[in-house]
Order: sequence, then C-alpha cells, then structure tokens
Amino acid sequence: MTRPSDASLDKLAVRLLTARNPVLIAGHELATRDALKEAAQLAELLGAPVLQQTVPYGAHFLSEHPAFLGALTRSQQQVKAALEPYDLAVFLGADVLRMSVFSAVDPLPDSTAVVQISERDWELGKNYAAEIAIKADVKETLRALVSVVRTKRSAERAVESSRRLNELKSRNWSATRERLTKDALAAADAVPMDPRYLMSLIGKAVPADAVVVEEGLWSTNSLLSFLPLRDAQGFYGLASGGIGFAVAGAVGISLAQPGRPVVAIIGDGSAMYGIQALWTAAHLKLPITYLITNNSSYRILKERLKSMRGTDRFIGMDLRNPTIDMVGLAQSLGVRAKRITDPNEVVPALRTAMASGEPSLLDVAVSDGFGA
Repeated sequence: MTRPSDASLDKLAVRLLTARNPVLIAGHELATRDALKEAAQLAELLGAPVLQQTVPYGAHFLSEHPAFLGALTRSQQQVKAALEPYDLAVFLGADVLRMSVFSAVDPLPDSTAVVQISERDWELGKNYAAEIAIKADVKETLRALVSVVRTKRSAERAVESSRRLNELKSRNWSATRERLTKDALAAADAVPMDPRYLMSLIGKAVPADAVVVEEGLWSTNSLLSFLPLRDAQGFYGLASGGIGFAVAGAVGISLAQPGRPVVAIIGDGSAMYGIQALWTAAHLKLPITYLITNNSSYRILKERLKSMRGTDRFIGMDLRNPTIDMVGLAQSLGVRAKRITDPNEVVPALRTAMASGEPSLLDVAVSDGFGA
C-alpha cells in the first residue's frame, strides 16, 4: 500500500485548512479499502460536509454521520447547485462527477477547485484539472493526513470545525431521512404501492448486519435516502449504465460474505436479464431475499423518453400481455416466492424471508407512474 510523501501531505493539509468552505466527495475506493472511519475523521477535523459520488454503487460513507448530506444526483443542474457554496471539492477515491446523459450545464462551478486522492490513475485529472492530484491508497493517505491535519489545526480552527458540524444537523442525511419518511407516509395507502413508501419500509426492516444489493433503477432511486449505510461491504449498486447484474451478483456477494443475510432489491425488467441465477441461489441454499419491485414495465425508459423527447408513446417498454408470473418462475427454479400487493404485508414478509436463512423471492407490485 502506498501513501504520499510527508511534503505532499503537508501541502495537502494546508490547502484543506485554508479553504474557505471545503466539501468532501466520498467515493468507491473508501468502500473497497474500508476507509469509512478515516474519511469520517477528516470530515470532523475540517467540519466539512460530505456528499456521496454521483453514482453510488457502494457504501461510500457512513449515512448516520453528522457530516453526511447524502448522494449527489446525476443531474448536472442539481449537482452544480449543490456544489456552488464550496470553494474546494475533495474527491476521496471517487469518480469525478460522472453523469448519465448530456447536458449543456457543467456540473462543476467555476469557483470550485478540485483535489483528488485515488489509486486509479485514469481518474486523476480525467474530467477536470486538479489543483492537487495524489495517486495513492486512499486509506493509507487518509490515515496519515488525519494526523497531519490534527497537528496543523489551530485551536481557533478546531472551534470553527465544531461550529460547522453543528450547523449541518438540520440538513444532514438523518434530518433529511426524517422529513422524507413523513412525506412517504402520505402515500402509505396507495395501491399499487408508491416506490418511495416501499423504500421507506425496507429502510426500517433491513437489519444492520444485512447486505443490500440494488438494481431497481427508477423504483429504488430513493432507497439510499432511507437505508443507512453502516459498513464498507454492506451495499452494492449498479455501477454502469447496463442492467442485469443483480440476480447473479447477489449470489456472488453472498458467497463472499458468508453468514450475512442478503437483500437484493431488483426491478422486474432488470431481473429478467439473469433470472436463471435463482436456481444457483436455491442449489447453494444461500440466505438471499430477492425483492422484485414489479411495475410490469421499463419505467426508466418511459421517464427518459418523456423528459428527453416529450412523448408518452411507449413502444416495447411494457411487460404485459402476458404478465410475467414472477412467483411461478421463482418456484420453478427452486425458490420460495410470494406476491405482495398490500403495503402492510411488506415488512412481515421481508422479515420472515430473511429469518428463514434460505433463498426467497417477494414479488412486490409498485406503481408504474403512468397509470397502467
């Protein structure tokens, strides 16, 4: 493992401490190198808010830490607005503002300088020029950097850091989760289920030791607003634009982390890319609960067609006529399954499935958003 030279660490520490209003962008390498604690320590020393990188495909930070504000979106306009208050963005093992579709708006404000720490040299300076770019192991670098910052930080700066952290309480992840939970409750009686309400239920029902695998695309876009990330290996999401990894991916993740229950939340369209992996889960008797958010459609394609082309003429985007029998399909592959249409059944069914220690599938009907 590598870390920067002492001179580089000194230069970086001075830059961080002299920034008017720095923000940390937590990324993938914090999860792969198990550096969540070290990143949290740096945030506390600086009194800096933390945002998760634009594509949150891992547990990149501790959700319930007081400095954590949540994940950046993949909307250039929204990201630019989120970063506007900060004069320095420090990317910790992160993809640098990777977006989804084109926009004429640049997500990085002109007034925000960039610092990068990454072991992936192709990320350094790839999208934006970096004022300081360090190719090194993020955990080893943060461990050494925290010590240097602590030594160089004045008593006045320590007081300032505490004040800044305290000011984040009203808008950090925990405060936002509380507000969003109240909003989601307004849709508690909707049938088919509102995906936001379903995600709020999952966030409460999943135990701390569970590993969550996510590939719901549209239906799960609020999941990380409700699901607290507490350890580096507790969450896996879709890293690319291609879909279809999660049914089989959950099998590999379960094998890699024996003894931990796995909850895989997958859209019906995504699930059909690799549904045969249910047989492998049954064959190996893995403790995986597959929760299919079933809207009988490829909703993300509908949403993008409407927003980008201004039309609701959807061709080949529905999974109806005939409807896919997810329960029958799962049972044919050796996995116990249940269809859920009542929101009140979600939490008991999820807990029962996880307690069984065996593969199960819950086919949960959710709204497709277009009245179909």
